[in-house]
Amino acid sequence: MKVSQNWLKELVDINTTPEKLSDKLSIGGFEVESLIDTSSKFKGIVLGKVLSAEKHKNSDKLSICKVDTGIDELQIICGADNVRSNIYVYVATIGTHLDKINLTIKASEIRGVYSEGMICSLEELGLEDKSEGIAIIENSVSQKFKLGTPISDILELNDFIYELAITANRPDGMSMIGIAREVSALLQTKLTDLEISE
Repeated sequence: MKVSQNWLKELVDINTTPEKLSDKLSIGGFEVESLIDTSSKFKGIVLGKVLSAEKHKNSDKLSICKVDTGIDELQIICGADNVRSNIYVYVATIGTHLDKINLTIKASEIRGVYSEGMICSLEELGLEDKSEGIAIIENSVSQKFKLGTPISDILELNDFIYELAITANRPDGMSMIGIAREVSALLQTKLTDLEISE
């Protein structure tokens, strides 16, 4: 069974780290087969603003973009039709690995022009099956965050997933409420009062 820590926190107070909670659950009879940090595959992807987008002299399809990430102003070559100045985007910085397309971002030269990052589509980030162009973030969303904010904060992707091995003698572990009760007992913390309608 897979358990979201964010969901679990709605049911019970958690006063320890995911790693320590994993150990306590395993000792308590719910073996944790894996613990996944859902934000880990989005490390290095941040909120950026395209300051300018000019056509590449050696390509009809490429644009040379100046992008502000809050810390640095990067030059990024982008091939998306919908890139333009004064939009907010998700930027994969140098060293970031994009699992979906199995690509590690490196500084490179594209048609004679230096590029130091990648402006991403939701498809390239693994958040959509198919995307038409780069992801453009609505102003109503972008204005809530500083440039350079990790995408995991913007899209609330910060979570830990516990994969539990539930044995036949512990059917109480087959529900979130059952796991929350166990966590409450293991950590000696308060269980949220639940309203259950009939």
